[in-house]
Amino acid sequence: MNKRLLALGLAAVLTLSGCTSMLERSYVSSTAHLDYSVAEDPSILRAETYQALVNALLYFVNQHASSGTIRLYNYTGDVEADLEAACQEVMTEDPLGVFSVDSMTYDSTRILSYYEVEVRITYSRSAQVMANMNAVSGLSGLRGAFTQAITQHQSSCISRVSYFSGNAQMVEDLFWMAFYSLPQAVLTPPELELALYPESGSQRIIEVSLSWPDTQVDRDAYAEDLRKEVRALLDAYDAETQDFRALFALVQQVLSPSPKGSSTALDALSGKPATDQGLLLALEAVLQEADVEASMVLGSQNDQDAMWLIVSTPQGYRHLLPSSLYPEQPLTFYTDGALKQLGYSWTASLYPACRETTEEKNS
Repeated sequence: MNKRLLALGLAAVLTLSGCTSMLERSYVSSTAHLDYSVAEDPSILRAETYQALVNALLYFVNQHASSGTIRLYNYTGDVEADLEAACQEVMTEDPLGVFSVDSMTYDSTRILSYYEVEVRITYSRSAQVMANMNAVSGLSGLRGAFTQAITQHQSSCISRVSYFSGNAQMVEDLFWMAFYSLPQAVLTPPELELALYPESGSQRIIEVSLSWPDTQVDRDAYAEDLRKEVRALLDAYDAETQDFRALFALVQQVLSPSPKGSSTALDALSGKPATDQGLLLALEAVLQEADVEASMVLGSQNDQDAMWLIVSTPQGYRHLLPSSLYPEQPLTFYTDGALKQLGYSWTASLYPACRETTEEKNS
């Protein structure tokens, strides 16, 4: 009888701060493939290959099982070496193993024609945490999970993400995209901590912890006041009879730009002095209420942080800079190429493309 103890400490939390794309939410589920169990007992699994051994361990982890039995039939590999390698693989490479398993121990015994392996697992996460985890696919699914967490004022958001190969910075950028795409939720930004399990690979568990400076009651009251202000402004706009730009003109009439003003949409629409952020959030709130797609972009101009909107126009998606909302300034939309020529940069893969139309090229 041999015994191995493998332990992995899980405490890699990155504290990050920083910064919405028009992406839709989608979900997938992921579980370990299992060939079959022995004698219809789910705690006794059968394996004949190394991969089947790994799958059996993953099955126990997915079930949050504290113990289980694996019988190795017709096994031609080195049982002890493979057991150690399989436990290590589950705990360092599989997202759920990295995220939730604190240690694995096992005993292996030769019984006539097979090996019987008794596995014991301790966890750093509760079964409830694992059961409540979102299963999402790609950037769109992860952004959807962030949007839900922001809307519901959650203190944490844990997602098992497939088809994702980004890093911590991309996760942070994606969160702030989701946050600033919800102008009714933007009072004071939350403090953000995030961790990826593991840090690389196409499947990861992403954990985001949020500390909100305001309460859900504060947010709900603010959202209602903003909605009333937006609806009052839109009473003067008829989408069927008025030009698209008339909607922007309505917003421009009430704005009072000031670098020392408020950064909220409500204050900006109330005519109070407002920063570029406040102006953009105000316009974003109005456009969204009028069923016009609008999304905040967090990028840079000549290496300085910058914010602007991507708006759906009759010609397609276009960039709109906050300067266009200033009095006496022309309302100007930009394609990707035109904005880059002005020294702006952004994570283009997270946002819809703003391409020049054939008519614009020929004009």
